[in-house]
Amino acid sequence: MNESKKSSKLDIWLDEERENLLCDITSLVKIESVAQEEDPTSDEPFGSECKKALDQFLYISRRDKMESYNHDGYCASAIIGSSNKTKPEIGIWNHLDVVPVGSGWTYPPLKCTIKDGYVIGRGVQDNKGPAMAVHYAMKYCLQQDLIKNIRVRQILGCQEESGMRDVKHYLENEKAPNYSFVADCGFPVCCGEKGHYNVTFKSRNYFSRFKELSAGTAANMIPDEATAVLVTEQGEKTYQCRGIGGHAAFPPGSKNAIGMLAAKLKKVIGRDKNYLDLLEFLYRTASDGYGRKLGIACEDELSGKLTCNAGILKLEQGKTILSLDIRYPITVSGASIKKQLYSEADKSGFDIIKEEDDPPYYMNEKSPFVQTLMSAWKEETGQNDEPFVMGGGTYARKIPNAIGFGPGQDRDFSVLGLSEGHGNCHSADEAESVDNIQKAVKIYVNALVKLDQWVGKGMVNNENI
Repeated sequence: MNESKKSSKLDIWLDEERENLLCDITSLVKIESVAQEEDPTSDEPFGSECKKALDQFLYISRRDKMESYNHDGYCASAIIGSSNKTKPEIGIWNHLDVVPVGSGWTYPPLKCTIKDGYVIGRGVQDNKGPAMAVHYAMKYCLQQDLIKNIRVRQILGCQEESGMRDVKHYLENEKAPNYSFVADCGFPVCCGEKGHYNVTFKSRNYFSRFKELSAGTAANMIPDEATAVLVTEQGEKTYQCRGIGGHAAFPPGSKNAIGMLAAKLKKVIGRDKNYLDLLEFLYRTASDGYGRKLGIACEDELSGKLTCNAGILKLEQGKTILSLDIRYPITVSGASIKKQLYSEADKSGFDIIKEEDDPPYYMNEKSPFVQTLMSAWKEETGQNDEPFVMGGGTYARKIPNAIGFGPGQDRDFSVLGLSEGHGNCHSADEAESVDNIQKAVKIYVNALVKLDQWVGKGMVNNENI
């Protein structure tokens, strides 16, 4: 098929399907699918809202004539391509759970506002909008009968933001695709992810002068608000700080409200060493986003700087609880970071009560799978960027032979007049360009056609696909 004719036909189809695409995104955004604590005995293991999101996706995929499955409420999947189940399977992974809405929204977070060429609502970037971009690419390929030599399976989970036990369940009960890409990062190809270390501290001392000490709802969100209620001889006094929220893996442009609050309280707390040690520890963990004041700052050429986010602060029966989200370079040992943090916590009067270290991964950027996806992206965009490694954590780190592939692209939020820090994923007024979503559909169509052609030429084993 001539490339210009293919693009023209797809462009016309996308214009015709534009309203349907936006309606389907809206139908998912209006569901507040924040994953609840796992209940493996239930048919809705991450709560009723996540089940609603899975059910809505299954409705959409079956409406569009795709073979679809519910995997015990943990994931759902839809398939196009060859009816021969022995053919190589390409997995495309998305998730339907979202981070909590948080505060400070200008637009309704669960309505999906369409304004000035953008859609605004929780999940339009991460990851409901991308899920529909993949679905519409598959829908086009199915309607045009473009996929002959592979089976393409889109798999959507419900706990990506808080543990990824959804993908674990899928891989324990279903065969992993031969190769996969995760549509939950930026273009072009993300061929690796930093190590991901989550740690929760608990103070040994009680802090009775605090009636409240709180910030954040998820460790992977930079908190934009922090509150302390201090009991004094004159009565209770409330201190609040507003920062700039964002994603834990991307500190630039954000301001962690926990660090701001700690700096403010150090000036008013007096000379009590226990309280000063507490506040100094909070300040060191939350003041720069890179762990410099904790002695864990490091970087490498492939993956850049370590990031460190203090994401949740709270009191439990007078003791202080603090949770950190740390993303470390692919050439660095998680053990060295943990050793330093144990030392810092101990001298500051904290114990580590919970930790999880998810090691980094990397697929060689010269691999044929990576290069096929890169080729599709370059053809559609005319750009020549190289594969990259990122700090964001996606399903790719859990899945055999997986990398990240879009759909994030450049955006200009100035047309929306949003407040500083708004518009990004995990932030208030999360927004995505409709043009970006449609461009992603075109890139994914091209990628699937190229993968299908490759396999059709006999490149079917794991070394050559």
